[in-house]
Amino acid sequence: MDIKVGSRVLCEWTDGKKYPGEIVQERDDTKKEFYVHYFGFNKRLDAWVTEEKLSIMPPDSEEKKNSILTRYNKRQREDLHPDRCEDLESGSLAQFEKEHEENTKVRNVDRIVLGRYEIKPWYYSPYLYKYPHIPTLYICEFCLKYMRHGATYRSHMKKCPYTRPVGKLIYRDKVDIPKVKTISVYEIMGSEHKLYCQNFCLLAKLFLDHKTLYYYVPPFKFYVLTEDSGKFSRIVGYFSKEIGNDEYNLACILTLPPYQQKGYGKFLIALSYELSKREKRIGTPERPLSDMGRISYKSYWTDTILQLIREKGNLSLKEITDETGIAPNDVMETLSSLNMVKYWKGQYIISIANNKAIEEHFKKKELKKQSMTEYQVKFNSTRLIHKSK
Repeated sequence: MDIKVGSRVLCEWTDGKKYPGEIVQERDDTKKEFYVHYFGFNKRLDAWVTEEKLSIMPPDSEEKKNSILTRYNKRQREDLHPDRCEDLESGSLAQFEKEHEENTKVRNVDRIVLGRYEIKPWYYSPYLYKYPHIPTLYICEFCLKYMRHGATYRSHMKKCPYTRPVGKLIYRDKVDIPKVKTISVYEIMGSEHKLYCQNFCLLAKLFLDHKTLYYYVPPFKFYVLTEDSGKFSRIVGYFSKEIGNDEYNLACILTLPPYQQKGYGKFLIALSYELSKREKRIGTPERPLSDMGRISYKSYWTDTILQLIREKGNLSLKEITDETGIAPNDVMETLSSLNMVKYWKGQYIISIANNKAIEEHFKKKELKKQSMTEYQVKFNSTRLIHKSK
């Protein structure tokens, strides 16, 4: 297999699937390795891999590559420059994406004002692309309209007709948080509220390095979580889900920085699985996960699976999947990390010799909970008040 710098390859990812990429560099220290950049993914995910994980991408597979990366290539092309997407051929597309990647290396917004919070962004987001540097960006916390000047922002806030997200209320529950009466979730269709969802994606990109879709929102549902006080519902976070995608139950997830470490990430993950179970589907998030996303999911999977085993004893993989809605691969990955999977007679089996490890896990969890000063929200499936579309 003639693999060299510049070769287009299919490379095996950690989920066992193969994704298209390009060889950026090679090395031969103790073992020959290749540095792969995955098409459509953030450079942060570039990795050194051994030759056995690679296969040459056929030269006539450009069309196939686009179909494999429907979300990460075709939509990204439309997303980066909607008015030019029909004119971009595969060659110019590669150059265009390369230029875009280069242009997004530097954070362009120094700070945002979102309601009562001033927040320093983490990454570049294509707000006001004519302005390469924006000292302060003002964002309405209700309609998500953005503006450069404080006077304009203050004028807008006096007349903004919105006091909560658009869309349909599907969840509401009381919480024990100072000055907060309830938390709510609104389901928003990207096709019905395109501008709102586009603005939400721009806001999310400030805190998600891997996010590449900002404008192509019609195929997605958005589930927006809020804290409610009086007549105002303020945005906490959200997740999106691609309509008609039976493989994934979540496309993108974010808890805004002021609300992190309060349980909202796990809340959103739990909601995504509950919606999948009500549709009688098994769920898993789209890969790759961000660093923080992976930590949140691992914590959720571990707590959910061990709690089930704690209550019902040793279960089969199918029983765990059916009860939790968590995909088999995610169940196996979680139990493997806890040394609860063994290889016996040619197959992997779940093996729980005793409950000591489980009890130790929940003991540590309880000690951590006691040390927390912030109230931790919890998802309550009985509070879903409307069926999702």
